[in-house]
Amino acid sequence: MPSSGVKFGISPVVVEYEPRGILQRVPLYEDAGFDALWEGDHILPWHHTGGHCTSAAVMATGYLERSKRIDVIYGVVAPLGLRIHPVDLAMQTATMACIHPGRAALCVGAGEAMNDKAVTGLWPPNGERVARVEEAIKLIKQYWESNDYFTFKGKYFRTQALYLYDKPAKVPPIYCAAGGPIMARIAGKYCDGMLALGPPNYFKDVLFPAFDAGARESKKDPNSLVKAAFVDTSYHPDIKKAMASARMYGGVLIPECYHLIQDPRTIEQRSQLVRDEVLDAVFNIGSKAEALIEKFDAYRKVGVNHLVWAEISPDPNLTIKICKDEVIPYFRKT
Repeated sequence: MPSSGVKFGISPVVVEYEPRGILQRVPLYEDAGFDALWEGDHILPWHHTGGHCTSAAVMATGYLERSKRIDVIYGVVAPLGLRIHPVDLAMQTATMACIHPGRAALCVGAGEAMNDKAVTGLWPPNGERVARVEEAIKLIKQYWESNDYFTFKGKYFRTQALYLYDKPAKVPPIYCAAGGPIMARIAGKYCDGMLALGPPNYFKDVLFPAFDAGARESKKDPNSLVKAAFVDTSYHPDIKKAMASARMYGGVLIPECYHLIQDPRTIEQRSQLVRDEVLDAVFNIGSKAEALIEKFDAYRKVGVNHLVWAEISPDPNLTIKICKDEVIPYFRKT
């Protein structure tokens, strides 16, 4: 993924829409001018009513098959060794990159209880999950890059006599999701970029200093790396409909919904307690292109070079039109 200029991606969001409809929109996303498609791994959705949830790996493969030039980033995925082992994840991504050279990438992160705890009953403390991700990144990269059999001996992952036979012509980019400065430093040190969410000043004051420091530890220029903002976005000409759709994702603003609660029915109930002004301050909710552009542009101005429209709109077909006609052309000019 080029690091110069501002790129504009979209996450079709498998926890919001049914899979056939998403796949039908993929060529339209490409035609609209999006640079990338991001798809996150989930076992359960963020809300029960009208919720959906399908395999991110299968969907990412479908995105690649139904497009010609657009990048596809598989993730955020948690390679914690609980539900998903890093080697399995690495092989999935490498296979995508072999079939679609130069277009497949991976994004890893420390996970959410609704995905790993719901399946395994296990949910290590935050420090351990961060350490597992850091170790997993090292294992994934060695698996991709090693020219001979190798053995990996870490604290959490121990492998024997591994070798990836079908290697992509070019090693896929790997990104890391960062919720705080520790993960941001890991992203800068080991990865090709960072994905995060939160208000623009959080990127500027908290995440980017740590990310840049990590990059410099590895003798990399931070400005050559991807700095992506994942912005939950709800658009509709009727602002009340846009807000109602965004409200279903109020749970992403409640910390306990990442660690203590994994039942989408309970998360949906908690989301109703989040005030409209809080949703409006953190999400990008609008009925006109100007308002949407202004919110996205605030991220660009603090140094974000890849914007991700995380789709939670009531009618995703309207998103395609407004992005093609107004939003993407603005950032192309910028």
